[in-house]
Amino acid sequence: MLDFCMTLIFFMTGAILGSFGCCQVWRIRKGDKSKRSHCMKCDYKLKWYDNVPVVSWLMLGGKCRKCHEKIGVTEFLAEVISGVVFALSYLCWPVKLDFVNGIGPAMGVQFALFLMLLSCFVILFIYDLKWKEMPTAVLWISVGVGAAFCAVGLLSKMLEGDGLIWEDWATLIGALGVLPGFYFLMYAISKERWVGGGDWILCLPLALCLGNVWLAAFVLFGANMIGVCVMLPMMSRDNKKKKQRQIPFGPFLITAFLLVFLLQGPLLEFVSF
Repeated sequence: MLDFCMTLIFFMTGAILGSFGCCQVWRIRKGDKSKRSHCMKCDYKLKWYDNVPVVSWLMLGGKCRKCHEKIGVTEFLAEVISGVVFALSYLCWPVKLDFVNGIGPAMGVQFALFLMLLSCFVILFIYDLKWKEMPTAVLWISVGVGAAFCAVGLLSKMLEGDGLIWEDWATLIGALGVLPGFYFLMYAISKERWVGGGDWILCLPLALCLGNVWLAAFVLFGANMIGVCVMLPMMSRDNKKKKQRQIPFGPFLITAFLLVFLLQGPLLEFVSF
């Protein structure tokens, strides 16, 4: 019962932050500095009951309360998927999170930082999917959060007396080389024809959170496999029509990272077998 309640709480938290992230996507794109959410068509200022994640969209049928123009399904999907990812983060966290009997301060801080990172990923995912680019400010905020996540983990290990041996540093450096290092090299060699400048920056927080060269390799492989499976059919149709399609790679990296991070236990057991 406790796990169900906590899962529901994190789902609701994720849905709220997903709604916030989706709103920021449009504000960043349009340079909108208004403090209140509003309809992009008629400028209707949304009331609190118009902003209840998931529920409001369903009750309004995906339309503005005033002008009845379609809001779009992106907002609804962002809220639902963010809620599911937050809930899974609680359920699949590498170490069981016991909020009743207390969790270690380092673990609590890392979990909070991870949720902050997920909030940034909502913005980056949607923005890249829509416009094939990622806002630089959000990318560097993600890097800062990822660095803090990594630093808390390393500091906790030192304070607990385990000490940091050369393997810890080697696997962290390896992760940075496999993900951001590899994509930066592709970006530099191709002069942004193969990989966008935002992709290698996005890989920095991913590698810092994973902190393991094997997990970074799984993300590298997984992102490319997801990309091939999603884009190959589209590119085949484009070739028949003699069109060229620009591929947003950020969503593939984020999806692969989430899968690998939440399944890191079985994956690490697999490579150590």
